[in-house]
Parts: sequence; C-alpha cells; structure tokens
Amino acid sequence: MKKIYTIYPFILCLSLLESILIIKPSNAFFPRINEPNQQEFESTSIQIGKTAIQLIQFGQNDEAIRLLRLAVKLNPKEVELWTSLAEAQVRLNKNVQALLSLSQAIKLRPKEQSIYFSQASIYMNLNDPKKAKISIKKALSINKNNERGYFQLGNAEIMLNDYKSALTAFKKSSELNPNFWQSINNEGLVLYELNNLTEATSRFRSALKISNNAEPMLALAIALYSSDKKSIESLNLAKKALKANPQYVLKSYQTMQLWGKKLQKSAQLLFKNKELKKVVKEAKKKSQ
Repeated sequence: MKKIYTIYPFILCLSLLESILIIKPSNAFFPRINEPNQQEFESTSIQIGKTAIQLIQFGQNDEAIRLLRLAVKLNPKEVELWTSLAEAQVRLNKNVQALLSLSQAIKLRPKEQSIYFSQASIYMNLNDPKKAKISIKKALSINKNNERGYFQLGNAEIMLNDYKSALTAFKKSSELNPNFWQSINNEGLVLYELNNLTEATSRFRSALKISNNAEPMLALAIALYSSDKKSIESLNLAKKALKANPQYVLKSYQTMQLWGKKLQKSAQLLFKNKELKKVVKEAKKKSQ
C-alpha cells in the first residue's frame, strides 16, 4: 500500500463533506444545520485543490482526480481546479476526459494562452495534429512572441508532413530564442527531409554547441556520414550519442522524436558501419 502520510485524515474529512453534499435528508427529526455559503465552498475547494496537487506529485492520480471532481462541484468557476484535474487525467492517459476539463477552463478564461497549449499537447498525444494545430493557432493569436508555441506548431506540421510550414515555424521559434536548441535541432530534421544536407548539418552543429544532447549529436553524425562515409568525427559522435541515449538505435524511438524517413534510413546505413557494431549491439540490448 502506498503511503500518503498526513494527507489521508484530510481526505477522510473531504469524504464526509462529499457525502453531506450528496445526501439531502428530508426527515423532519433531523436537526437543522446551516448550509455553508458560497464563500466557504470556494475556500474549501482551494484547500482541496492544494491537497490534490500534492497527491499528483506523489503519483496518486486516482485520488487526485476524485478530490478535484469534488472541488469543481464546490467551485466550478475556478480555472486552476479544472487545469489541475486535466493534468491528473493526462497522467492516467484519460486524454478525452482531460480535453473536457480543459474546455471548461477555456470557457472561464478564453484568453489564457497556456490552456490552449495544454489542449494541443493532448491532441498530439492522441495523434491528431490537425486539432493540435488549431489549438496552437488560437494560443498564438493571443501572444505571438512565444517560442515554445512555434516549436509546438512546427512539430504538428511535421506530423502533417508539411515540412516547409514546419521549417517556417521552427525558424520563428529560434528567432525568438536563439538558445532554444530543440527548435534549432528540429530545423535540421526538416532540412534533411527537404534534401538540404548542408544547412541541416549546420543546424545540428549549432544545436550541439548549445546543448550536448544525444539527439543533435547523433543527427550531426548521420549528416556527416551521409556526405563522407569515412568521417572519423561522424563515427565518434555516433558512439558517444548511442552511449548517452541507447534508445536512438530504435526506429520506433526515432519516429517518436519526429525523425523523418530519410534521416531514419541514413541512420540505419550509419549503424551498419563495422566501427559501430559493438556500440549498436550494446544500445539494442539496453533498449530492450
């Protein structure tokens, strides 16, 4: 049994409160109890919300959802309660329910950009980039100077196989934040699919200068190997990248990271190099 420590007594009290809210005794012999006013409901809902957030942090998402459903009954106009409920639901892969919770939050605060981005992330999880794109566009109409919004838009465009639009979005993102290596790296991913090997190599190298992450490291190795099969730098980078993140040896993982077919095909050619045989074998073993 998982421990929640001091949280359970409060949950017990909330269970009693929930029962009181549901049961409406009609027996004349029951003593008359003053009903709590709306202000008290709102105050209680905030406390419930705080407890639910703690539960989410402990990984107790089922309990968090139960509390947050009670909280939104008490105070249905509190946006943060709806967004917290959506977060807990997403953690349990209840994405459709999470979308319903976010729709309530949007009704209450239609100009809150972050809610649309959360909505878009869920659509991406549901493999529905068209709807994700609509949500992102709504978010960016509220504030255009959001580099992560354009990055998210670029990812949706990749899923829609619209590489030119994706490139435009990633460029806008990296213009807003020149140190946003993920967007710079994804420029390279798109450029590679558009057969622009020189520019793709340049973007991978720029991303790697900002962050010593396995993705731009391996992508750069692949690009270098595509132009020179004897590149020592390429082989060294590939070894280092696969040791840092062995999962990149898997096609399924590459696809999840939005690598295109051309880059994946080039990766398989690189992995067949005899100098990488041992590293590739170890990476596959670790990724099982």
